[in-house]
Amino acid sequence: MGRSREGWARAVDRDDATVLCAETDGMLTGIAAYSPREGVMHLSQLHVSPAHWRKGVGTALHTACVAAWQRDGVTDALLEVFAHNLRAQSFYAARGWAPDPERPRAGTHLVLRLAVPSAGRP
Repeated sequence: MGRSREGWARAVDRDDATVLCAETDGMLTGIAAYSPREGVMHLSQLHVSPAHWRKGVGTALHTACVAAWQRDGVTDALLEVFAHNLRAQSFYAARGWAPDPERPRAGTHLVLRLAVPSAGRP
């Protein structure tokens, strides 16, 4: 737990990072974080409390990230997902993420790329 808190504290303190939180009935139910790295937007975290899986929290966070990227003119985004995390891979694939043709793997992670749709297009 300590490492997670330290990692989130660093993310929140970064000037170029954005952290979004979802809450339900006053309780934190999900969190997403993204920041640019080497000129490309990276979705570094998207986590939902297991008690709130399949209730739209992850979709809402993802939608908020994409809407912010559209406002900022971002055209592509990357993320890394554990190769064994099929649930997460399915979530991202349903939202348009696909293996990055330039670098499909990073160790134990798959690298996925999203062509951010223009505002007004799904």
